[in-house]
Amino acid sequence: MLSDVGELFDAPAVAPAKDRRLTRRVVDVWARAARGHFPSWQAMQAADLGDDADWMFVVDCEKSVGFPYFVFVGGRLAKLADVFLCGADQLGLSLLDRATADIAAAREREAPHFREETLVLCDGRRILMRAVTAPLADDGETVSHVLGAINGRFAPNA
Repeated sequence: MLSDVGELFDAPAVAPAKDRRLTRRVVDVWARAARGHFPSWQAMQAADLGDDADWMFVVDCEKSVGFPYFVFVGGRLAKLADVFLCGADQLGLSLLDRATADIAAAREREAPHFREETLVLCDGRRILMRAVTAPLADDGETVSHVLGAINGRFAPNA
């Protein structure tokens, strides 16, 4: 386990302070790319995601059997795969695992799904996490991929 999440990101938070509204920006790009249909992953890649792509993932739904099949994981988000949570209901889960927990919700709702929660790291520090998952479709109609974005910050007195 990585002992200091803060060192991972060169800051005292999981995502820099300026990125605390990342989930809203990602959904805004998703909505502009949708144009009345589900956007495709290609359309999202063509949009200007800037540094937000560092905190995003995309899962191929057809290839996800039992576990998410990632076709894209942002560089900074990928590092969260080594940061584990504690607690009976979180045992063995990483922050990245938690970020992908709402893939099914986005598919079922056929709309962006938001989550805000407090997670506890194995070292006892708490992270206030925001995440969004949103459906993507290669043909504009049938959900083929799910895009997600996650960010957060350490809770006060963490």
